[in-house]
Formats: sequence, structure tokens, C-alpha cells
Amino acid sequence: MTPIFQLIKNRRKLLGRNERSLIYIHSYNSRKSIRIADDKILTKKILIKNNVPVSKLVAIIKDERQLESFDWSKLPESFVIKPVTGYEGAGIEIFYNKDKNGDYIKADGSKYTIEQLKILSKAILNGEFSLHNSPDRIIIEERVKLHRYFKSITYKGAPDIRIIVFNKIPIMSYIRIPTKESDGKANLAKGAIGAGIDMAKGLTTYGIYGKGKSIETIQGTNLKVSGIKIPYWDRLLRYSIEVSQCTGLGFCGVDFLIDKDAGPLVVEINARPGLSIQLANRDGLRWRLKKVRDIKFKTIEKSIRLAKDLFGGEIEEEIRDITGKNILGLTNDVKVSVGDNIAETHLKIDTGNEFSYIDTKFVLDEMNISKEILTSLDTLNALPTEEEKVKQIESETIRLKQKFIYFDRFEKIEDRYTVFIKVYIEVNSSNEEYFVGLSDRTSSFYKVLLGKKSLSNILIDPSKS
Repeated sequence: MTPIFQLIKNRRKLLGRNERSLIYIHSYNSRKSIRIADDKILTKKILIKNNVPVSKLVAIIKDERQLESFDWSKLPESFVIKPVTGYEGAGIEIFYNKDKNGDYIKADGSKYTIEQLKILSKAILNGEFSLHNSPDRIIIEERVKLHRYFKSITYKGAPDIRIIVFNKIPIMSYIRIPTKESDGKANLAKGAIGAGIDMAKGLTTYGIYGKGKSIETIQGTNLKVSGIKIPYWDRLLRYSIEVSQCTGLGFCGVDFLIDKDAGPLVVEINARPGLSIQLANRDGLRWRLKKVRDIKFKTIEKSIRLAKDLFGGEIEEEIRDITGKNILGLTNDVKVSVGDNIAETHLKIDTGNEFSYIDTKFVLDEMNISKEILTSLDTLNALPTEEEKVKQIESETIRLKQKFIYFDRFEKIEDRYTVFIKVYIEVNSSNEEYFVGLSDRTSSFYKVLLGKKSLSNILIDPSKS
């Protein structure tokens, strides 16, 4: 097992059990809000009232009298049965299909008869899986259909996504991926995988399984735990904030499943979220909680923006610190500076091109570059012999460099000469110098193209755009 302090370098960032319980659970959550989170039926009612999507309810069984009269034949072929006040996944059973004999089939292929379902139901009603060890109720819901994004990474069950919300600001998240070892359940204690999620991009970062063991690839595949794109990321962040608002929970974990048709659905709220999420993110909750503790909540949009700005991009920063290289996507929104002039445009990276180019019309209109440079280029290309062109280049290069600080050189590409100028391109808060040729790119959305000669200080992430 990997020690926790090997995963999280600064132990002062860690949130411990006592601090979580004494300060955050009971100081920021009222008894009423905790009662809402602990009761799945009450949770569902309040979320539906506030237009937050939840998994579809099939039935509620409150006592043994209702159990005896319950018509099991009306159950769908695929469903989930769970205790209303259960915890840590105890007592939850997921059924994927029904055979010709009327038995219900679990992820591992084992089957439950109606009699076995009744035995499980009685155990739930007796409080065997209850948070408070007291008589409980049964809730039966439709099973969420697996989203296509997750088909290649999960075993049988659907991954769930937890977002920790504090002061109505999402501060940390991870996805729990079912495995064969976990019997198709998203339960880390039973062998599921937990992968931290970058708050800015909705991409997975690091992975753990079991009780904190590091993992880089998903068992039984060559797929990396990192770099998995979470669909509907902004919507998940929005719903997590809305849950906090309508329940009154100042500190909570909101659990989602993503249905292939309905999209994100809230399946549970946890007023006492576990701490293993810190291992999956290789970062502590403590400093994040303190960071947003005194921020006044204004709008959901600002809360989402704040979460992304404060807690996103940790991996990129580490890579940049180690390599000294900036990470760009294949397409990027950028600011371009030529001399004292700055304009915003779109950039594309093309490793099939040797050189980099910028649209001539863009720099003439937006950057106020002198037409004198282009006139000089036309004069050069009109000379009849290469000998005359070389002589002209020597004198014109000196003259233009003295007059225009952004002029760099003439460069022969195929049969014609092109003007190269010096520009500064700002992207991801990094401002770098590049030498780009003037080219007609009026028909292209991307006014700047970076070729191979400009990529020595860049790492390319194809998932970024």
C-alpha cells in the first residue's frame, strides 16, 4: 500500500477525520440539512422540487406489511435496490437483467430469486445496513444506463462522480470506476478505482484502488487512468452547487451517475464525505476549504469559474515546472503582439508544416504592420535573377530591421521569398516569442499556424482545445 504522504507531498494540506467532523460537518451543516442528506427519499423529493435531475423512482417499501403485499412482478428487468439510510454502499444490489425463470441477474452473473430479494429486503427493513442501526425503508430505482464514454473503462456497473462542495463552491472531485474485483460496484473498499478530476477541464488525473494503492492503468486493459474526459462537466458542477443551495448543506459530497439518455443524475448526497478523494487527487482538502471559506457566493456561474481558476490545472503546472515547456492544444485562443499592437485570434498547431505563418490581412488590419515591408517583398520577388535577389535581400534586411523592430528576415520557400516577422503569442498565461511568415490565410478560421520549427518549447495535448 502506498503511504498517504508519498501521494500528497505537503501533509499540512490534508484534512483529517477529526477536523472534518468537528469543523466542517457540524459547523457548516444544520441538523435539518444532515437529515435530508441521510434520507434518500427526502433527498429525492427536495431535488425534484428544485428541478435537479435524479434517477427514476420505481418503488418505496416502508415496512414488512408493504413488503408482503408488494408485487415483485411489476419490477423492471433492470433496477437497483438500496436502504434509504444506508452508508458506504452497504445493502445496495444492482440487477442488470431477468432470465426466463424470472430470476434477476447481477453483474457477476449470479442470480436472485424473488425469495432472495425478500430476504434482502427484510434485512434492509431491520436496519442491518442503516447508518443509525435502526429500522429502515427500501427504495427501488431504475438502473442508470451506461454512457458510451465509459463503456471501455468500466466493468458492468456505471462509474459515479463525486464533487465536494463547500460554501457553494465545488472544490474537489473524483470518479469511482467499477471493476471485476468490486463486483461491478463503484466502491473503493471493494476494489473499485478512484481517479482524481482536474476541476478546470473535467479530465482525470491520478488513480488509486482499494485503500490507497496507486494505479496507472485500468485493470484488464491498456487504458490509462489519467486523461479520461468526464462528459457534461460544467453541468455536473452546476448541479452540485444547486444541491448545496436547496438542501442547505455548507459542506457535502454530491454523487452523480451519467445516464446515456438523461445525462447527469444525482443519486446520493453525503453530509460526511470520505477522505480518500484526497489520495485520488494527490492533494489535500484542507487548504482548498480554507481558500473558499470566506468567499461570498454570488452566482452559480461565478462559483464555477472560481472553482476552475482556483483548483484546476495542477498536472499542467507540474509538467511545466519540470520540463520548462508550455502545454498547448492543437487549437488555441491566443493574444498576438506585433510591436506595440495586440489582438486576439485563433491558433492551430500543424506538425505537417515546417514553418509557422500568420495571415497577412490580419497583421495589416489588426496589428498595423507597415505595407512598406510587403512592397519590399514584391520588389524582391520581381527581380529576374537569383543573384540580384540575394544582393537585394542583404541591403533590404538591414534597412527594414533598422526601421521595424518586428521585421526578422526574408526566407525562400519553394520558388518565392516570404517575409518573416517577430511576434509574441500569449496563451495559458505564457508569453513566448515566435518567428512567423506572412501568408494568405483569409479563408482559414485560424489566423496563426505553428509549424515544427516553433514547437521545441511546446508540449502538445490533443485533448485540449
